[in-house]
Amino acid sequence: MSHDQGQLCVCVSEHRPAPLELAAHHVWPSFMGGPDTVDNLIWLCPTTHINVHEILREMVKDGRLTYTQVAARQSQPVNRYAYATAVRGYDLSRGTG
Repeated sequence: MSHDQGQLCVCVSEHRPAPLELAAHHVWPSFMGGPDTVDNLIWLCPTTHINVHEILREMVKDGRLTYTQVAARQSQPVNRYAYATAVRGYDLSRGTG
């Protein structure tokens, strides 16, 4: 996995402040059987990366959830890109994505 220099987080068009580093995230999470390949990696800002994992934890525990269900469980607003990324990873892990 290469360093994040020159990579972009696609969760928002412009970060304020800009993240100091981005995190490589496995779309199909490795803990759910996803491969450690370039095609399975995206770069996320730290906040979105944490949100994706929080949403995935909820889905592993309770099954595929709607955005509304996830938002009702969180104490802070849920980033729609984080939700969509978590759903994609969840579906891939179940063979439905």
